[in-house]
Amino acid sequence: MKPLDSLESNAVIEIYREGGIAFIPKLSGPRRVDLSGMSDDKRQEICQLINKTLPYAQEKENAGRGDQRYFRLEIYYASAETTASLVVIIPETQAPEELVDLWKQAPPDESHSCE
Repeated sequence: MKPLDSLESNAVIEIYREGGIAFIPKLSGPRRVDLSGMSDDKRQEICQLINKTLPYAQEKENAGRGDQRYFRLEIYYASAETTASLVVIIPETQAPEELVDLWKQAPPDESHSCE
């Protein structure tokens, strides 16, 4: 998977924590990271974090076997030429601590609530 060059302020990242034996909506619900209010440095930091996870990316069929959890990142971004999205699946055991922290700090995405 090709590394991202940058993330513009119009990018949005949805982070899901999935897999495992028990489904607990509060622990698996999506988190939303909207880059629109962030500084260039913070966006670059998140871009570098995503690039850091790419070597561990797996196909969904290979992640989360048995009771193993994984993170699914859905990255939506646009440029003057195109609108695109990228899905990255990272086994929880290989996820950098910064990714876990980003998931914990990001607010839940209420549009995907399971009530």
